[in-house]
Amino acid sequence: MTKSILFIIALISTAFGLSFIFAPHIFFEMFTDATFPTTSAAIDVRTTYGGFSLGFGLFLFYCLKNNLKIGLFAALLTLTSITAARILGIAIDGDPNKYVYIFLGMEIVAVIAAYWAWRREGRKEAG
Repeated sequence: MTKSILFIIALISTAFGLSFIFAPHIFFEMFTDATFPTTSAAIDVRTTYGGFSLGFGLFLFYCLKNNLKIGLFAALLTLTSITAARILGIAIDGDPNKYVYIFLGMEIVAVIAAYWAWRREGRKEAG
């Protein structure tokens, strides 16, 4: 079950990254209700959303075979940071679109699942 959780997180991160690498305009507009004001903005979103998410997803796939506990911990830290930043953004910036709430819900579920899986792996190592 812990491997399945990490696999799902790795798959979603990889798919998210590929989406923003190959179609940043479509996904940025869909999720933010905005368009890029400059080509540099599009390149930066392609790089940051796409490149980082793809690299992180591939790292998690690597961890599936080589170090499950480290992969789960990396997923837990990253997802917790993303979730906290999203909650802070809602608190500071106000009323977002529906995708912000959809992503928040998915992130909370993923944080709980990653935490549970990481703790379970730790107990396996301990005894």
